Amino acid sequence: TNANIANNTDFTDSTWGYSYKDETLSNPTWSNYSGLPLYSNPTPTTLKSSLSPATSAEGDNIKFKIAAKSASNQASGEYNNVINFMITSQPIPVTLSMAYENAGKQKYNGYYKMQDMTPEICSNTEVVGPPGEAILIDTRDNKTYVARKLADNKCWMVQNLALGGSSAITLTPTNSDVISNFTLLASSDSFGHGTAAGIDINRMHDNGDSWASPIVVGEESTINTIGTPPSQTQYLGNYYNYYTATAGSGTYSMGTDGVNAPTSICPKGWRLPTGGSIDSVTGNGELLKLWDAYNNNFNNFISNISATLSGSWQDDRALLQGSRNIWWSRTTENNKNAYTIHIMYTGAVLQPRIDDKGYAYSVRCVAR
Repeated sequence: TNANIANNTDFTDSTWGYSYKDETLSNPTWSNYSGLPLYSNPTPTTLKSSLSPATSAEGDNIKFKIAAKSASNQASGEYNNVINFMITSQPIPVTLSMAYENAGKQKYNGYYKMQDMTPEICSNTEVVGPPGEAILIDTRDNKTYVARKLADNKCWMVQNLALGGSSAITLTPTNSDVISNFTLLASSDSFGHGTAAGIDINRMHDNGDSWASPIVVGEESTINTIGTPPSQTQYLGNYYNYYTATAGSGTYSMGTDGVNAPTSICPKGWRLPTGGSIDSVTGNGELLKLWDAYNNNFNNFISNISATLSGSWQDDRALLQGSRNIWWSRTTENNKNAYTIHIMYTGAVLQPRIDDKGYAYSVRCVAR
């Protein structure tokens, strides 16, 4: 009934043949009939191959028609045949972006939302290194951040938080890691232990303050910065004192060693990591555990977390830029100090420290 059966030279007399149509294409059409490979010479025919994963929503839908082409001298009788179909697959790691998609999350301004992170999304993501990262958007100010699932099986921001600037921002439980509304004041060049402000690195840069390149390690080597957004100042992030980093819950009076502040200025679904040292009652903090997960391999650790030499802000001035990276944890040591992590390129590689809650350091968030 199909003219292509008679005219297609690939479909010879006294053979079986097939035609197929790939329904996943935008305008699917039936192929010409082709002869089936003979059992005596079983060279399989590949109908479709792809390096891209088929999601559960798409799948693969290929329809077939099977025909027999008889010759004019074909002997009468009953004919039958067996057709073997083979499907082979190569597992494709589920990236963070794929996990968001598989969870049915909607994009916002072209990106998946940081605030849509759930424990299930992170647990359904495989550790696949920098190529498996996702660029997520913080709906509070529309800044984007690179996130990855790292070797400790947790999902991390691999950029410093850059929330805040010339205007105050009200953080709410619907968009932030807070229990009640918290106001992040406009950035300031000077603030104390109980002021909810930060230092805006973009403004610092505009004012002419200088710092070393964030990707220089020592004098010659460079950090792997896969996924670095166009703005270098956004990549560096802003500085926050402990009170601000913990969204007002890490007050100066919170003074028991090992107590974790319950809130932070991280987006909803994210939080500050825990801190502490091996000798502390808090045990190994999450940043130290992450270091251990990379088998104390400095280059591998730095490459995956994309650390920057952002330094700190202390006593109305920038310090240590170009020499170390300092992150707040959410763990207090006493009423004056809280735990931080210092990544240095001379001397000790990674050190848990206790620092004054009034100083301003960088913030990295980990998924809840």
